[in-house]
Amino acid sequence: MSTLYQILGVKPKAPADEVKNAYRKLARAYHPDFNPDPKAHERMATINAAFEVLSDPVRRMEYDASIGQAGNDEPTQNTRARQPEAVHATIRHRLRDHRTPVYSMGYVPGTPRMVSTSFDNEVLWWNDASDTVLTRQKLEGGVVSAFSVQGDRKMVAAGSTEQNITCWVINGDRVRSWRNTPKDWVCCVSPSPDGASVALGSVDNTMRVVRSTDGHTRYHGCTHSDSVTALAWASDSSMLATGSADATVKLWCGATGRELHTILQIRSTVTSIAFSPDEQWLAVAGVDLSLRVFNLKDMSLQKTFYGHERPIEALAFHPRGWLLGSGSRDGTVGLWNVRQGIGHGRIEASHQPVSCMAFSPDGVHMAAGGLDKVLRVWHLRAAKPN
Repeated sequence: MSTLYQILGVKPKAPADEVKNAYRKLARAYHPDFNPDPKAHERMATINAAFEVLSDPVRRMEYDASIGQAGNDEPTQNTRARQPEAVHATIRHRLRDHRTPVYSMGYVPGTPRMVSTSFDNEVLWWNDASDTVLTRQKLEGGVVSAFSVQGDRKMVAAGSTEQNITCWVINGDRVRSWRNTPKDWVCCVSPSPDGASVALGSVDNTMRVVRSTDGHTRYHGCTHSDSVTALAWASDSSMLATGSADATVKLWCGATGRELHTILQIRSTVTSIAFSPDEQWLAVAGVDLSLRVFNLKDMSLQKTFYGHERPIEALAFHPRGWLLGSGSRDGTVGLWNVRQGIGHGRIEASHQPVSCMAFSPDGVHMAAGGLDKVLRVWHLRAAKPN
């Protein structure tokens, strides 16, 4: 794929005037008003898109980071010596046991056993090989859109509609549930990994965390200036991240709800968030098709990736932390090396949107599901980075 610099015919270090002159020259050559070629309109659209990014200093800086240029015409000697490790994904299973679209999935901690839920509120507990269903569990009322697993047949599931929030606490065959009617529409829900809490994000700009056992409010925050559209917990439940239509992400103390930090460099509505297992990285996806990775130690922007053709619905880190997976409405799954800032490409998974994905705790498998009702499981081979 050509870079934006190659599209305009300039070098990565080209000054703003040179970029502008190159654009004007191409516009005279390819504008449909002057060029009768049927492909001129498509070519001009590509040129316009390239110039829109490279003429904006901030967006150009982010783009340079995404392609590993950082203002250099050629890679440095160190970059040449450090070749990206290969990540190979081989399809292992296509599981068609769900009767309706798959909404969420994950793994039992410390095991290769997969768990998945679908639109009809059916929870499937899979065997170690993730190829046959051990148990089917039907949950009554509401819609399951997210869950966290604490052990075998032990999980907290939650979901929201315009009228209700529903939470289920599952322990084997025993299921306890509660339902609340919120004042404003809840956009997203996320049970904490330890199962003690459920985070809610709503259109009234509010983040609220409630007890999973009874729905009682533990704390809430209202410092976003627009709807809360995405939620994510750190693996030890110590932090909560909220993403918003105001193009920011806020970090909160998971225990007290104290606001810790606000990340401003998002530039569009947030669609998905994920913490790395070691809490070193925070990945944030936006409506502008970007995937930004931040270093949680100093809150700096580590890398910006592009590659999906439609917004990202799901993010998940590999257990080693350096590999990030993304599932998109374009039906593909992307793999990204957050340490080296390299994209490993996209897997054409489905003709319909991918809504959820996860890596097995041992890092051997990656699974994804979506609107086509199919759970796909890949076997991964990836080398540990230098």
